[in-house]
Amino acid sequence: MLSDSSPAESLRKAIENLINVKLHDALAKPGGLDRLIAHRSMGVASFAVRQAERELEQTLAEVLPSESMAGHDA
Repeated sequence: MLSDSSPAESLRKAIENLINVKLHDALAKPGGLDRLIAHRSMGVASFAVRQAERELEQTLAEVLPSESMAGHDA
């Protein structure tokens, strides 16, 4: 059983949060589908989506050892 503080649980929560924020932005707000398309093609996103992406990146940095992240910069 995973505890709430396990790395896998933290990563799962961050991914779910990003998905939820993107779905809410795309479906519940005017122009959401256009924003979703713009985000996929040009990186344009709402503040909430950018914040959720930052939280996922921070969680990844905490969960993954720095040695494994070094190869992804190239």
